[in-house]
Amino acid sequence: MAEKQRFKRLYPRRQLHTPCQVCCLNRLITGEIVDVSYDGVGIVLHQAVELTEAASVELPERIRLRVRPVYTQPIYTRGGRAQYRVGYKIQLIEKGQRAWTNLCHVVHW
Repeated sequence: MAEKQRFKRLYPRRQLHTPCQVCCLNRLITGEIVDVSYDGVGIVLHQAVELTEAASVELPERIRLRVRPVYTQPIYTRGGRAQYRVGYKIQLIEKGQRAWTNLCHVVHW
């Protein structure tokens, strides 16, 4: 039992599908959040983005995050259109701390 616990994430991801706006390099890009945790967020973007700078992510729930990119993966839809899954590490919750905490909470049974 202890062996299983050792490999689990400290902050498990919660699957979520909600729109968001990513502001990086003075560009505003619409995306969709696909998973969240207390210290990271996965976003699918419809266009390629240079992942060198910190960005700001805004959610409709009055949440604003300061994030930095960790990885990018191209994904392909059934229509053959390329999209990009980007993983961000959260540096700062600028607005909506309580709402973000509630959004990320994963119930353990």
